Amino acid sequence: MQSSQLRIFDQLAHKVFRVAFICQLTLVALYWTDALMGSRLETFHSLFDLDSEANIPAWYSSAQLMCATLAFWGRALRQPARTHPSKLFFVLAGCGTLYVSADETAQIHERFTWWMGQRYVDWLPWYAAHNFWMVMLGVAVLVGLAQLLAADLLGMWRCHQRLSLIALLGIGIGLAGGMGVETVGYKIFHGPSPSLWYKAEVTLEEFMEMFGASVILFAALKLNAVSAVKRLQVAALQASEVC
Repeated sequence: MQSSQLRIFDQLAHKVFRVAFICQLTLVALYWTDALMGSRLETFHSLFDLDSEANIPAWYSSAQLMCATLAFWGRALRQPARTHPSKLFFVLAGCGTLYVSADETAQIHERFTWWMGQRYVDWLPWYAAHNFWMVMLGVAVLVGLAQLLAADLLGMWRCHQRLSLIALLGIGIGLAGGMGVETVGYKIFHGPSPSLWYKAEVTLEEFMEMFGASVILFAALKLNAVSAVKRLQVAALQASEVC
């Protein structure tokens, strides 16, 4: 009975992942359809331009990450007290995906880099050279946060090693697309008019970001599946003891 229930939860996670992947391929196909038509249909272009904001691809990425946020917070509500990973760990994981979800629509990091006066990571070397103590403070905060969550990270690795690797893979793919490919593409291929190479870079960048979000959502759903099966096992054990 428990194995069949786990299989049902697993199938749901896999179905969500497959549907998400198909949606990403569809969005990429629509983007290239618009490109091959020369972006003549203004409404179609504005709705499906991967290199734009406040449209369907941006909403889709944001929605995926919001679902991951709800999955992490749902796991936090069901996580037993005084265990590792803790409730706080899953709350913070949800806060992280919530920020990225909001960033997809509110363009938070773009507004910050615009305020700094430069795009992407161009401002980092200058800022680090002129604000040494602020950089050290940031490093100290990161080290302190790592120490605070060390037991949770070890517990997560010990209890869910495979899902931890899947989540790390999703984070890595998303960061590689959003920070690596985007920066390289802007430096090399960006010009007064979008070239074919630039459109290819945008496609790779946005697909990696969407796919990374899908992998994170998949890991979060699988974590909830494991939690749900454990709850069913506890309920079944309590029922047998009563009988």
